Amino acid sequence: MSSDALPSSARTMNQVPRRKRMMWGLGGFTDATIIYGVYSMVSAIYTNALGVNAVLVGLACAIPRFLDAVSDPVMGFLSDNTRSRWGRRRPWILAGLVICAITSVLLWDPPLSHHSLPRIGTEQPASTVDSAVPDQSAAGAPGEGSGSGGEASWWTTAAAAIGSEWKTFLYLTVMVTLLMAVGYTLFNVPHIAMGYEMTTDYNERTDLFKWRFIFYAAAGFMTPWLMPLCMFFEGDQSQVLRGSQGVFPVAVILAVVTLATGLPSLFCKERAEVVQQVTKVRFRDAVRLTMRNRPFLILLSGNFVARFGMAITGVFFYYVFVYHIGKGEQLVGAALLAVFFNAINIANFAAMAPIASLCARIGKKPTLILMLAMSSVAYASLLVTFSNSDASFFHHTVSIGSHSWALFMQWPSILTGILIGVFTNTMPMITNSMIADVCDYDELQCGKRREGFYGAVYTSTEKIAWSVSLAFQGVLLVASGFNAALTNQTPETIRYWMLALVITQPVGFIIGIAIILFYPLTRTRVGEIRNALEARSHAAEAGPV
Repeated sequence: MSSDALPSSARTMNQVPRRKRMMWGLGGFTDATIIYGVYSMVSAIYTNALGVNAVLVGLACAIPRFLDAVSDPVMGFLSDNTRSRWGRRRPWILAGLVICAITSVLLWDPPLSHHSLPRIGTEQPASTVDSAVPDQSAAGAPGEGSGSGGEASWWTTAAAAIGSEWKTFLYLTVMVTLLMAVGYTLFNVPHIAMGYEMTTDYNERTDLFKWRFIFYAAAGFMTPWLMPLCMFFEGDQSQVLRGSQGVFPVAVILAVVTLATGLPSLFCKERAEVVQQVTKVRFRDAVRLTMRNRPFLILLSGNFVARFGMAITGVFFYYVFVYHIGKGEQLVGAALLAVFFNAINIANFAAMAPIASLCARIGKKPTLILMLAMSSVAYASLLVTFSNSDASFFHHTVSIGSHSWALFMQWPSILTGILIGVFTNTMPMITNSMIADVCDYDELQCGKRREGFYGAVYTSTEKIAWSVSLAFQGVLLVASGFNAALTNQTPETIRYWMLALVITQPVGFIIGIAIILFYPLTRTRVGEIRNALEARSHAAEAGPV
């Protein structure tokens, strides 16, 4: 059989009705709402709006993600071994949705300790506009000694900040832990595992996850506008409050969206034969068997490196748009960033089906390598496209009768956004489909179905990459010379952000390519595995001769 031939077991079987695919896929909207909606606003609100030391904010966000290294595999293990009238996955999914909805609102009311920080949710009179800007001198301004002329280093400013901001730090740590290490884990791990086991078909697996990431991309049209929406609710005080007050109504909206888009997944379930065949596995044995799965370890390593390269400097996108492209105008910069992310999501939405078709034509591994290579080019291009020159801005006034609207955008960055959307943001669809193949390989080797555990280990590794990067993000932000008390940041600070983005992002993809080259599960091999599993199943049904 040639590598391009499609095995009989890999032909499209339509095991999952399109309505069920869409209902399950809608959980991708929930996922993006939590990660890129609620969670992504933490740095902008706590550091940029409230002036909390960036190192403390990064550490508070990193600690829960390290806990995921334990909570995700445990959740996968529990999900795989759950026996209930509602199935293995759905009780956990429901619990996770409720916890996420509640903590997404509670997250924004910390016990502020800083003497000059505006209390969240209170009105700032116009006369206090100048004094309301966070003055971080008491705890050591984040920019001191790292590009702004002071002598203090990032660790001395962070140490000084602990004395006055420890209550805020503890509160943020607890809330993010409940949101990410508990609520999000309870929802996300069983939800993804459900997708792995809904179909056995090679191509249909990609199509199933295509729906999840279509809705994931659709949420991307909303999430970039959350910070501008926070500032919109603040009206004339947005330049001062920077979203710290408007975040409350936005958080309530996100809580409702989380429940509305996550609950339809409860009407989906794994295949009945999977539940009948599954036998319980001890946690220790599950870990041991997983660590012996070479295809999975290769996929895991490649994804970790690529994610880490993306995440370690990812926070700089917000600050580059606000302080470089937006020239210090908070609302303008946040809106331009939203347009950039919308370009990513539009391109991602349009590319999802063609990339899924490409996978069906040339295989998942070659497609993933191509996406990694082009992603490195996409991120490197921002060194040219992230310009604040007058020529890079598009101005146009649209008039309808007596009403007119001014269109304003930085058009070169949209080119980078399109490239990222087509190549980078389609990769999760491919890798998740590959994990479903890995689960088949695992079943052939050890005779057990452990989708939940594999999905949990995969997502926990992603979260570890994010957590390590989050711990570094605050350090890098402070080391760059960022100072929230300043309306505009120094050219040296902005140059630091740009170079960090261009260096770390492409390098992660290039290393990821080198690792994925060793991934052994081609389309032909996966077809052979499916045939062997089906033959084993038929033999078991026939019984002893």
